[in-house]
Amino acid sequence: MAVAGRLANALSRARNSDIGRRVLDEGGEELLKSSIPGAALTTVLSTITTGNPLAGLAVGATDLGLSFGISRALGATPLAGKYRSYVSEEDAQKYASRKTLPKEALQREYVPSIAQNAAMLGGSAAAAIGLEPLFLQIQQQQATNQMITQQQQLGQQEVLNQMYQPYTADGTMYQLQGLPYRVTEGA
Repeated sequence: MAVAGRLANALSRARNSDIGRRVLDEGGEELLKSSIPGAALTTVLSTITTGNPLAGLAVGATDLGLSFGISRALGATPLAGKYRSYVSEEDAQKYASRKTLPKEALQREYVPSIAQNAAMLGGSAAAAIGLEPLFLQIQQQQATNQMITQQQQLGQQEVLNQMYQPYTADGTMYQLQGLPYRVTEGA
């Protein structure tokens, strides 16, 4: 809820700028709000899938950008959604005795078109399909590097451990335990 409150404050501040007004007017604010749940879901799922919160944030941010950007771009085409007017229950009861409703009783809501909803869904899918494999590939490379390092360390440890095995000089009972190989070569 706190995140939603901060987002609402950020939206109201963005609306005060020229760019913010152009982006958020004509259904933009509603499209942005409609894109947020999908982006939040891909953030959580990508974080779980990759095990990397930064990867989840990258996928979620990309999802939000794609979903909102494409659906907003469709708003300038014939595939745009429409505004619908409605009266809240309170206002309907308040003005029930009148024959006409005052203008302030009508509220407008932008309803995204099917194409815009498909664009938001496609943005979510494209972000996850496009970015998650990159992070998983990085994770796999790190695991491979770790395995190689571990094998090298085990090999070094094996060489060191064999130095302390009881060796005897050829033809004698003398043990050469702990002496480097180069010292015992001539023995």
